[in-house]
Amino acid sequence: MPDSRTSGSAIAIVGMAGRFPGARDTTELWEGLMAGKESVRRFEDDELAAAGVPAEQADADGYVRRGADIADADLFDARFFDVTQRDAKLMDPQHRIFLTCAWRAMEDAGTAPGPDYGPVGVFAGTSLSTYLLSNVLASKEFAGTALSYPVLLGNDKDFLATRVSYKLNLNGPGLSVQTACSSSLTAVHLACAALERGEIKAALAGGVSITVPQTGGYRYQQGGILSPDGHCRPFDADAAGTVKGNGCGVVVLKRLADALAEGDRIYAVIRGTAVNNDGSDKVGFTAPGPNGQQSVIRAALEASALDAADIGYVEAHGTGTAVGDPLELMSLAAAYRAAGGPAPDCRIGSVKANVGHLDAAAGITGLIKTALALHRQAVPAQINFDRPSPHTDRTLPFTVPTEPVHCADTPLVAAAVSSFGLGGTNVHCVLEAAPAPTVPADEEAGVHPLVLSARDDEALRTAATELLHHLADDAAAPTVRDLAYTLFTGRARMAATRVLHVTTLQEVRAGLRAVAAGAAAGEEQPPARWPGAPGRKVSLPGHPLHEESHWIRPDLEPAGTARDSAPPIPAGSPRTPASGRGATGRTLSRVLSVLEQHLAMADIAPGDDFHDLGGDSMLAVEVTTCLCEEFGVDLGHDEFTELRTAERIAERLDALVTGTGTPSDGLVSLREGTGRPLYLIHPAGGTNFVYTGLVAHSRSAVPLTALSFPADVSTAPSSLRGLAALYLERIRARQPHGPYRLGGYSFGGNVAYEMALQLQAAGEEVEALVMLDSYPPETYVGRHLSDEEFSDAFPLLLDAVAEDGPDVQELRAKGFYQIWKHNYDLLKAHYPDQRFRGDAVLLRAEEAGNTLRLDTALRMNLVDKTLWQAHLSGHLTERKVLGDHFSMFAEGEPVRALAAAFDETLSAFDRADAAGAGQEVNRPC
Repeated sequence: MPDSRTSGSAIAIVGMAGRFPGARDTTELWEGLMAGKESVRRFEDDELAAAGVPAEQADADGYVRRGADIADADLFDARFFDVTQRDAKLMDPQHRIFLTCAWRAMEDAGTAPGPDYGPVGVFAGTSLSTYLLSNVLASKEFAGTALSYPVLLGNDKDFLATRVSYKLNLNGPGLSVQTACSSSLTAVHLACAALERGEIKAALAGGVSITVPQTGGYRYQQGGILSPDGHCRPFDADAAGTVKGNGCGVVVLKRLADALAEGDRIYAVIRGTAVNNDGSDKVGFTAPGPNGQQSVIRAALEASALDAADIGYVEAHGTGTAVGDPLELMSLAAAYRAAGGPAPDCRIGSVKANVGHLDAAAGITGLIKTALALHRQAVPAQINFDRPSPHTDRTLPFTVPTEPVHCADTPLVAAAVSSFGLGGTNVHCVLEAAPAPTVPADEEAGVHPLVLSARDDEALRTAATELLHHLADDAAAPTVRDLAYTLFTGRARMAATRVLHVTTLQEVRAGLRAVAAGAAAGEEQPPARWPGAPGRKVSLPGHPLHEESHWIRPDLEPAGTARDSAPPIPAGSPRTPASGRGATGRTLSRVLSVLEQHLAMADIAPGDDFHDLGGDSMLAVEVTTCLCEEFGVDLGHDEFTELRTAERIAERLDALVTGTGTPSDGLVSLREGTGRPLYLIHPAGGTNFVYTGLVAHSRSAVPLTALSFPADVSTAPSSLRGLAALYLERIRARQPHGPYRLGGYSFGGNVAYEMALQLQAAGEEVEALVMLDSYPPETYVGRHLSDEEFSDAFPLLLDAVAEDGPDVQELRAKGFYQIWKHNYDLLKAHYPDQRFRGDAVLLRAEEAGNTLRLDTALRMNLVDKTLWQAHLSGHLTERKVLGDHFSMFAEGEPVRALAAAFDETLSAFDRADAAGAGQEVNRPC
């Protein structure tokens, strides 16, 4: 028999997180299980009324006022996850909570999300979005929007896993797994298989189920699966049904060898999993299939290569139904006896008695309970059990524990979990206790870099305070090496970072107190690599989240509702207090109303920044169009990008309405500064909103000015050379002579190159040419697309540009389809007639990402972007940035990396501008 500690098929559970009835996390879940807590509870009159249950129905015979709800299902830190206020409200709380738990699980695992670690997969299941049905579509604002992009993206099961992949920047497969009650354990099986095949280096696996409203109770039906009294009694003589629970569970999985090498804390080791389906070998579609259950259990035991006699605990599916439980126990007994086990004192249990049936999250909750039993060497008591079901064979080789069992004298070596889905997909998972760590536990002498990182200075201070509290007890505190190692290797690097070089716990506490007080303690840049031998990863507080309520209220809901069914609408910007609006006029009031409507926020202040409130380019298009239609003026989309606050937008609208405003010259100031400006040309869509995030993160002092596409596409130049000449005319009206600084993203870089050629021909100097992932001219050689072909490709372009933007018809109506098509045609018809006699910088996206299909649809030749060198007499400097052609501007690490590369490109100009004109410096190109 292979060594169970080193076999290549062993998968370590290295992290976990969850939200459960009566428990905010997995620690509270375990404490409740060991205390014998039943989190299924009775709902009071006001809770039932808030859930829309009429009093006469709640008081009727056969109505069960019980269920298992989770607290604060409406809360979510939208800003942390870069989700707009509108999208957070539209998003199913199942998706929000699963995303949050996925982040927490990665923190618990001490594994920083992102591509640097290697490919990480996401495998996840969820229940039907009752929030969509009960709240979103029951509101006047969103009634009839079931097929709109924002609603579908926020509520459809298809996007549960891929949203986590996107938000956490994980490059492994993102798979939504749907097998009803067994979804989350099926997700674990698929994750283990992907790890064993070497497709990924780590995996997030789990599930979530939250039924809205949570506090509605149910009507008991004779012969149904729900309990007549609201108690779930697995294996008991009085078992008569289950109870619906709500919750979420996520685990982080790695190959055991990797986990040991990285010093991970290992909860348990998965040694074998199996999945099958009953087929038609049962009395009905929803009935259990004993033969299928036996088969899957035998397959998992065989895959584990463990001795079945070592298995001392089994977490059963255990729904508490009079027929299902006895059939399951007989199937378990038959399978284990055939394999020579289980252990003589094997216990059996079901967490559903404590927290209810969590549907798509049921299997993962059972797995978390079982892994913690192995980790803590204890088995919780099975609540709601008095005497065994008379339908159960008394000779079964399992014992139902009625008191907690501590396994110090007889270690719990191995355990197993079953999850059987309605419809017949069965899963069994065999686990083993974790091996001893390979990293020494003793302290390593020397100075260790302790890295604190958070999204902003306020969060950094909070994180330092929470860590200081965590380290208050000397006896429970980890070694300095393990503490520093966990923070260094297991936490994402964010905007606010401090590095403390520490030797003792006293130095750690002193440094944390300084950071918590806001002092400029430590350094900002951590070492590139962990400097010493690996430590052990330990449990530490995660990043502080500032969660706020995001909820859509059904319009027909009774007044006085609880948060569960109708929490208050979030008010105000997270950073700027709301202010009064009457004194600044009707225009400002209407602008604020339009912004609040599109951002789904209340009480936006006149000075709040549209971008800081979560607005993106597609939303800017909608808002600008709405304002133009309402006020009967032509407010350019790039003007909106420049104005950004309601106050400035209202001032501009008043000027346009009264005729006192000067017409726009097509030049939009993105940033004031010193020295000559860098002129940035818009991408093919014609707007410059894409530069907003870049400008926000850039620290250069070089002024940035954007060029806007002509307001009427029908009068725009019909060639790229003509467009370049028009833009030069605008620029030279402000800056008659060089040196000039030019740049642009994608299409904008191609136009900037042509502008550089024309300035060169006119005898002017171009001292900077910066192209942000622009494709060389060879990319576009070949025939044009017909209108029909471009129309077919356009939805792919929208999907790549924006996660939840307007649909094709909306963009056609607003003229943006025509602008994209016009500029695409300009690229296809253009090839430079000379070389640029100078240097250039290419900020190049390092990933192909999701552009390959789009490139094919647009008939683009996939040439290497360094081919730009052939069009230069000077030198091409290439600086790689994170992401692909579109995601390189994504908020978070990609746009920060882009801004850093951008600033590096402009650094010499910053020095020259600061030193004064005429001083010789090394040029950045």
